[in-house]
Amino acid sequence: MKFKFDYSKKIGRLKQTLITSARLISLLWSIDKWLITANAIAVSISALVPFAFAFVFKLLIDQAVFIARGNPPNFNMVTTLFLVAFAIYLIQSLIFSAQDYFGRLLYTKVPIALFQKVLSKISSLDMEYFENSEFKNTLEKVRDSYEYRPLNMMDNLLFTFQSIVQIITSIIVLASLSPFLILVVFILAVPELISKIKQSELSWGIWDAQAEIRKRFWYVSTLLQERDSIKEMRLFELPGRFLTELKNIQENIYKENKTLATKYLGINALFNLLSGVTFIAVLFFIIWQALYKKITVGDISYYTTVITNLQNGIGGFFRNIVKLFSESLYVSSIFEVLDAQPKIIQPEKPVHLKLNKAPRIEFKNINFKYPGSKHQVFKDFSLTINPGEKIALVGENGAGKTTLVKLLARFYDLDSGEILIEGINLKDLDLTSWYKYLGILFQDFVRYEYKVKENIHFGKIWEQEVADEIVAAAKQSGADPMIQKLEKGYEQMLGRTFEGGVELSAGQWQRIALARGFLKDAQVLILDEPTSSIDAKAEAEIFGKVEKLSKDKSVIIISHRFSTVRNADKIFVIDNGQIIESGSHQELMKINAQYANLFNLQAKGYQ
Repeated sequence: MKFKFDYSKKIGRLKQTLITSARLISLLWSIDKWLITANAIAVSISALVPFAFAFVFKLLIDQAVFIARGNPPNFNMVTTLFLVAFAIYLIQSLIFSAQDYFGRLLYTKVPIALFQKVLSKISSLDMEYFENSEFKNTLEKVRDSYEYRPLNMMDNLLFTFQSIVQIITSIIVLASLSPFLILVVFILAVPELISKIKQSELSWGIWDAQAEIRKRFWYVSTLLQERDSIKEMRLFELPGRFLTELKNIQENIYKENKTLATKYLGINALFNLLSGVTFIAVLFFIIWQALYKKITVGDISYYTTVITNLQNGIGGFFRNIVKLFSESLYVSSIFEVLDAQPKIIQPEKPVHLKLNKAPRIEFKNINFKYPGSKHQVFKDFSLTINPGEKIALVGENGAGKTTLVKLLARFYDLDSGEILIEGINLKDLDLTSWYKYLGILFQDFVRYEYKVKENIHFGKIWEQEVADEIVAAAKQSGADPMIQKLEKGYEQMLGRTFEGGVELSAGQWQRIALARGFLKDAQVLILDEPTSSIDAKAEAEIFGKVEKLSKDKSVIIISHRFSTVRNADKIFVIDNGQIIESGSHQELMKINAQYANLFNLQAKGYQ
């Protein structure tokens, strides 16, 4: 994989680095401005201490030379200089301790705050983002970088500031000796900066281009570590195949980075050689000045230290600028996520629902296709669900059943048409208030590895936990007998991730998820393949309870099991985003069309 460095983009890259740096400083300032200020002061003093110490040492050398020439010693001067040197040493020690202290505080506080900001933002993003491949690549970059890249960049910013203090101080001191020396050092340093920026950008190019590869790497790695996947892989002898894939990915990344490192090995060695030659030449100039008595012997030591500090300052500045440039490319991905704008826009003055019963729900002439897709899921689709009505949606996979639920939850907006809740457009509703009336159990429900009671209480997290309500919900879902058999009952930790946790069967997890849905006691209950992991007897019991407990509620059932849907008030057969049949079970059986054919085929399987 080859990457061409486009010099026309350098200014844009530099600008982006400056913008990202400014945003990071602003973010850090908002987290703790006093810690940032204290760190800046500490690195500034740390940069100035060597100059002060070198100047005192210069004066001591001059005093020694003065005495060596037969002049009487000035004990007061020598004593004062030693005391000043000792004070500077103490200041340096204190500053090092302060830097370590402030650094520890920042390294503790910043990740906590940043972790909250990033995850809070990610968790608030609309569903469209998580089903967008390009944005998922960005999330992959953020996953790789947000834990430590901002901290690295923060260090680079502080050390860059320290280098600037060093450089400015060195320039002021050396200007009195010869401005030409400064010019020589800068002329030799600039090409090195350009070279390192180029290397940094090429490294970024490799990292950026491999977002898909890294996503594949983490996906395969997860397969090799998860309980649910390892069973099947062992059976089909797949681990070897996936390990080989991971090895190939890692080796390709290594080869690309090795090629880059090899390419610039000679160039970096050349710049290091030139830096050494420059230092020797400047040192020779200083000694030459001393031989002609234009400066003192102490000045040799002082200016040598200053020129060393200047060289170190320039080198440190360039190194940190390059690192800053490199880290900013990673950190900018974090700001991409933080800048992500909601796709679902709530109205300025949303309507807050206040319902005493299940609402009338109308899908009126809706048209919808997923963003980035050409496939029209719904075209001029209409459906009405009356208050308290129990309906079922059946049809083949991809017919649009689950998409209809996503639209009702406003995970996506329609291309055209309306979804009305009691005559109010869904777009005009406050979603938080709407969600309180909407209970959805998706087929890919989450298995929360928390205590049983917490798992169920998540269904009504905005209210105080009430033990009796949790038990009642568990009884409604048929989970209570199973829970009572657990060692710690409702206090039992679920899953194998944490100590003392127990794993449940798929059907048991599904009962827990159903209990969560029952606890919410929503006016509109949607069950998307709710009993796929439960046997037929348990299914009949659960739906008997659903029918009993939801007399005044609207229920929408999506299922491939016709034994589940046959008791619905109305059944809608959906095919290719259109309702092709509707009616009760008896009515559809009389029509003897698609529903009847599918029902008879399934019934034959049980005979």
